[in-house]
Amino acid sequence: MARLENELGISQYIGSPAPAERAITLIETVIASGVVIVLVLCVASTTGNVRERSKNSVCLNNLSRIGYANLIYAANDPTDPALPVHGAYLLQDPGNPSCLGEYEWGGKSGVGQQGFVEGAVGENDILTSRYGTKAGFGPATRPLNDILYGGGLDDHLIPEFDPEGAAADTQLDLFLNRCPSDNGYTGIHRPAFRDERRTSFDHYGTSYAASLFRTSWVGGGPIFSNSPYLHRLSDVVAPATTIAYMENNGRFAWDASPPPPACTAILGNDGTPGTVHGWHGKDWTFNAAFLDGHASAIYMRGYHIPKVLSDEYEQARSTCIIIRGEDWQLDTLPQALTQTYMYWNGAGGFCGGRE
Repeated sequence: MARLENELGISQYIGSPAPAERAITLIETVIASGVVIVLVLCVASTTGNVRERSKNSVCLNNLSRIGYANLIYAANDPTDPALPVHGAYLLQDPGNPSCLGEYEWGGKSGVGQQGFVEGAVGENDILTSRYGTKAGFGPATRPLNDILYGGGLDDHLIPEFDPEGAAADTQLDLFLNRCPSDNGYTGIHRPAFRDERRTSFDHYGTSYAASLFRTSWVGGGPIFSNSPYLHRLSDVVAPATTIAYMENNGRFAWDASPPPPACTAILGNDGTPGTVHGWHGKDWTFNAAFLDGHASAIYMRGYHIPKVLSDEYEQARSTCIIIRGEDWQLDTLPQALTQTYMYWNGAGGFCGGRE
């Protein structure tokens, strides 16, 4: 084997055999595969997070536009309502069970409860829901729709029930009322949403509920309430912190409560302590629109016990309702209480069976 000096004076051998190629061991293969899997999971997680953040942004934008539409409606209505009042609300007739408006302020006809309106038969039952056209809550009757969608929904006002027309109402894509992350099921309410894969948008016609907490109570009425409903917007002391609308899963968190002994714990379907799922990946966290028109996320865990009702018995029953949190409230205190004329018989509910 000869030794040569290259032109830089560095010795090297020629004619020596090439070093043998080293085989890749099983351990190295496993490690390499693991690295690849971790990288794939990281990419998938990042992609999923970006996708969910995008959906959350769309939802907040929807609520911001809804909050702004609410301001426009109040400015153009002589009564200056903090929240729109649906035409079916029968304030002038306190003896007649009145209608509640958590879901009837905007959106499409919801499929809701089957067979709610008498006279429906067979497969058409689902088109006659408590939130639908025949019950008087089709999209053309919902107060904010003209502002949100620029009119044009009068064609969907069907005075006489027509199955085809009602079916068309349930299929309208009124996108500003649909949260793209709306999966309906909250963890505590309506297991049918989970089993049937039904969204709040499909069931009620909107993914968002108006802030009408505690406007009636089981077994009687009328009561006085500090909900924004039936109050004048100009009278609300803190519109920037008073919730007007929120994601519907938050509406079902109002009656949730901390563990005993303070209150009875919220229970899941299996009877164990549960939670209320946020549609955007954070439990107890829900997007909301406020009476000043802005939208943001709120955290609803815990409870606050201001005096919100004039009836002492009902006040005692309300101590575990989640009413306030950091920078948000469902009540309008210190504004005066308003009589709601709402009745709930504890069975059929409001307005001949509406909840």
